[in-house]
Amino acid sequence: MENGNVIVTAVGDYNLDEPDNPEAIFEYTADMLRRADIAFCQLECPYSDKGSMNSNGPRGAIQRDVGNLKGIPFAGFDVVSMAGNHIMDWGQDALLDCRERLRSEGITVIGAGANIEEARKPAILERDGNRIAFLSYCSVAPKGYYASPGKAGIAPMRVITHYEPFEDDQPGTPCETMTFPVPRDLEALTGDIRSLRSKADVVVVSQHWGIHGLPYKIADYQPIVAHAAIDAGADIVVGHHPHMLKGVEVFKGKVILYSIGAFAYSRRPSTRADYLKQHDPDWETARQRVWKEVVQGLAPSGKPGDYGFHGHSKRSMIINMRIKNKELRRVSFIPVMINEKNQPQPLSPSDPKGQDVIRDLATATDKANMNGRFAVDGEEVVISPS
Repeated sequence: MENGNVIVTAVGDYNLDEPDNPEAIFEYTADMLRRADIAFCQLECPYSDKGSMNSNGPRGAIQRDVGNLKGIPFAGFDVVSMAGNHIMDWGQDALLDCRERLRSEGITVIGAGANIEEARKPAILERDGNRIAFLSYCSVAPKGYYASPGKAGIAPMRVITHYEPFEDDQPGTPCETMTFPVPRDLEALTGDIRSLRSKADVVVVSQHWGIHGLPYKIADYQPIVAHAAIDAGADIVVGHHPHMLKGVEVFKGKVILYSIGAFAYSRRPSTRADYLKQHDPDWETARQRVWKEVVQGLAPSGKPGDYGFHGHSKRSMIINMRIKNKELRRVSFIPVMINEKNQPQPLSPSDPKGQDVIRDLATATDKANMNGRFAVDGEEVVISPS
């Protein structure tokens, strides 16, 4: 605790391919994460020696060595979301094995399970008399990855996509893309939140969602889901998946973080590309073409990062939620830049690199026409409405 405040810390995606020494990536952040009363992260892919390549095809990550999981207890994470778009890449056996490995280390897992009931089950942790609940959902997974009453998978917040020709008399002209939340999933999500209000003082909703590879853009469905979550009783919405920072909104006094960026992310693109070429060369060729267009065409100011993403992916953040007397009193962040070793490195707001992270988040917020504003307070940046 800090001055009577319970500190809940949240970071983005965890995806390591360093089984011999996964602890090294936390050289600059482990102490900070361990000081939190509760630390949260999003697990990007399964770490297991079970399962096989999913029938959905090799669109996802290579199966990760279980040695990579050692980094999670080392860094001090208490709650891990498995509601991600790669968690079922190696099927339900790998998902459930990975979940049990985390649980054996005392980690609370949310967002995935042997059936839909388990996947939607919240985590409720108590610190100094404050009950903090976590729920987690995914909007960007392939069909077949979502849990159902008799099937393992992740908690769904699915989306309908509609393509509207901008000029229907001009074949080949790019379409306008419209997205809408699936009503039954949104109803389930809001129902989960409402049912928690009598059991928890603060409700944190984690969303794996959004548009990856494209800076600043927010999909239509995202504010609809976020606002519904707040209206149902969520105190904060924490988004991830795009692997870059996206805008910040304050809705009815509650903070919505549309993407807090990648965090512990170290993969070997050449190994993954070689693997995909062997299993589905046509798909891999198409993937490379589309990603080249996204990075170099739609976002000409950026360049691919060291781990195969847009240059914007080097910017990240550590979110701090301060809870006192059973209320979320303040949301702030510490700027983070991913260094040349792919380590997340916290920065002072007075550091030029820290200022770069803050500027990028402010730009993302302004371009999305959102009202989040950022004020430096010591070594942190406080989020407030305009």
